[in-house]
Amino acid sequence: MRIAFFGSGSFALPSLSALNRSGFELIAVITPLPQPQGRGLKVLPTPVAALAADLGLPTFNPDNPNTKHFIDMIRNLAPECGVVVDYGYILKPELLAIPVYGFINLHPSLLPRYRGPAPIPRQLMDGCEKTGVTVFQIDAGIDTGDILKQLEIPVGPDETAGELTQRLAVAGADLLCQTLQQLQSNTVCRQPQNPALATSAPKIAKSERWINWNKPAPAIHNLIRALSPFPGALAKFRGRPLLIVRSRLLPASISAPPGTIIREQQNLTVATANGLIQILQLKPAGGKLISGTDFINGYRPQPNERFEAKDEKK
Repeated sequence: MRIAFFGSGSFALPSLSALNRSGFELIAVITPLPQPQGRGLKVLPTPVAALAADLGLPTFNPDNPNTKHFIDMIRNLAPECGVVVDYGYILKPELLAIPVYGFINLHPSLLPRYRGPAPIPRQLMDGCEKTGVTVFQIDAGIDTGDILKQLEIPVGPDETAGELTQRLAVAGADLLCQTLQQLQSNTVCRQPQNPALATSAPKIAKSERWINWNKPAPAIHNLIRALSPFPGALAKFRGRPLLIVRSRLLPASISAPPGTIIREQQNLTVATANGLIQILQLKPAGGKLISGTDFINGYRPQPNERFEAKDEKK
């Protein structure tokens, strides 16, 4: 099967590698142009572009995949299927209609739940104990096409977005190859999505990243792991913001105002509206990643000192 692969980020890498190993003919890899990244704004290729170069695959970097010029180019390449993983562009129906098998997409949730650009952090924020990957046929909607194949996967209670992303990317790559084989043999079972079960997963706004210590400990823990390692949950100490990167729930409970720092054997423990949470890793503004113990030793919080609310003046 002749495949045109559309991808950008690291979630797409296992899929591109698996397709390359599985005997499919990758006639084109389409990925965005290199963009300035990091503090130094160094122009770097996308992860997909870097892997495609290592594999010796033909790569194209259109500014816009929906232009007539690009659509004509894809038509001339004559792919039998378009595969989209972590690409970031909505494709026009004119482009979707070119391959005989259409375009398919790998999505990291059990559709129709968590449609949209941020399914993994949204599921962790909601405390989901299970998730999965879905391969579906792309149509004119946003993650609304027929489900071709799904796999359910449990979520660990302390699993971060970064860790879950890696697991889903690997599981999804295998599911994607299975789906393509079934498309080719005409054995795939299509299942229309039930719109009554649909939920959305919009991008995370900066305002959502701030920890509200007046919430219960499980909700705060879920927010921290949903935003780890990037972009990070936000807190404030002595008037300066910092990122909370990793935490765990503690079974004990201490009566203290929410946000109060409790020093227990050099551990960084914080009181919430209901329960305690231990901060394992955090990153002060402009600083490097440190442990909770390093924070205690370096900042030496005073008795009853606490993390402040987002808008609180110090």
